[in-house]
Amino acid sequence: MLILVNPTHRNLSSDPEYRGVRFPFIGIRQFWRVLADGGLIDKKVAYGLTSRKDWNEGCTEQVKRELVGNGLFLTNIVKCCYDHSSYPDGDVIKDQMEVLAEEIRIVSPESIIAFGGLVYKTLTGKNIKLSEYWNGGMTEGNREVISGSGVVTEPCYFPIGRGNPRKAAEILSKIRAASHGRRGLHER
Repeated sequence: MLILVNPTHRNLSSDPEYRGVRFPFIGIRQFWRVLADGGLIDKKVAYGLTSRKDWNEGCTEQVKRELVGNGLFLTNIVKCCYDHSSYPDGDVIKDQMEVLAEEIRIVSPESIIAFGGLVYKTLTGKNIKLSEYWNGGMTEGNREVISGSGVVTEPCYFPIGRGNPRKAAEILSKIRAASHGRRGLHER
């Protein structure tokens, strides 16, 4: 399960007039390239996607097939979209946690990748510095489990915008490699 903060106004499916399948990052090819560089989806698909202005239902179907085919579920902690890139305030996050908790219960993920410190803190209650977490080496001892759910939660840099796409892809590769041999993310 891949969890991000909230839908961006740049996501085509955030437009009320959009009539296709709705999920995060439709129309934002950089996001899909980071997932591909991290080994989670096929590079040919990610690097073959068109720009936002030329994005079509075929592009959406391709990334949907990649998510489904690789056993990935993509969601946000906050479901409402803003017309700016500021984080949602704490009250909005609190108000929407029940919906996210229900998604986690229904999906029953083997692991969660929390994109960004805010998402990680929201899920685990712990503040971390991603650079310190990852420079210390990922070990079974420093893997966080969401209280009450038993789901391992790994932090990752946000993959676009104010995040760090290169580091996000590196971390996704590390997580994927560590999960090889365990149940979790697939070998592609």
